Amino acid sequence: MTFSDAEKAAIVSIWGKVAGHTDELGAEALERLFLSYPQTKTYFSHFNLSHGSQDLRSHGGKCLILRSNMTFSDAEKAAIVSIWGKVAGHSDDIGAEALERLFLSFPQTKTYFSHFNLSHGSQDLRSHGGKVLNAIGGAAGHLDDLSGALSALSDLHAYKLRVDPGNFRLLSHSIQVTLAAHFGAEFTPTAQSAWDKFLAAVSAVLVSKYR
Repeated sequence: MTFSDAEKAAIVSIWGKVAGHTDELGAEALERLFLSYPQTKTYFSHFNLSHGSQDLRSHGGKCLILRSNMTFSDAEKAAIVSIWGKVAGHSDDIGAEALERLFLSFPQTKTYFSHFNLSHGSQDLRSHGGKVLNAIGGAAGHLDDLSGALSALSDLHAYKLRVDPGNFRLLSHSIQVTLAAHFGAEFTPTAQSAWDKFLAAVSAVLVSKYR
């Protein structure tokens, strides 16, 4: 998706008015969402959804900030592509380790994998871990069009898998820990920041079609 100069100017102008008030405006946007479309509350059963609650302010602010950060600087792109270059060819091993870390640290995420052999180094972990990382690697090659690159995967999550959106954040954390363990010297604070932003953007695309 590309934007004309006029569209870019309009977006930046409005964002300039939003910046600094993301918590309040984000909370109001969520409150309007939940009041108008009550079914969307499904994924927020653990939130305090009362008017002006801290949960609404915190998550609403994060949503607006994330939407403002959907583009990547040249330095961020370089960091993302560089680390992926080290992962490529080892996606099964690194992906399996990321999943194992996920399941050990956040046991509730095992819910969607009851049919898997989750023992250390299992073929199920290697196969699925590889698929996850290769999908992320594919997205790393289309940083200017993540929505297009992940469209089919987004449909799969929205209409079939229905994974709890909160699990994407946990998986993102586990992937970053695994990358740090394998590529410590190269996975600098700058690279980590770029990957954190990248994985957050990927997660946002994957849940964008949830209704």
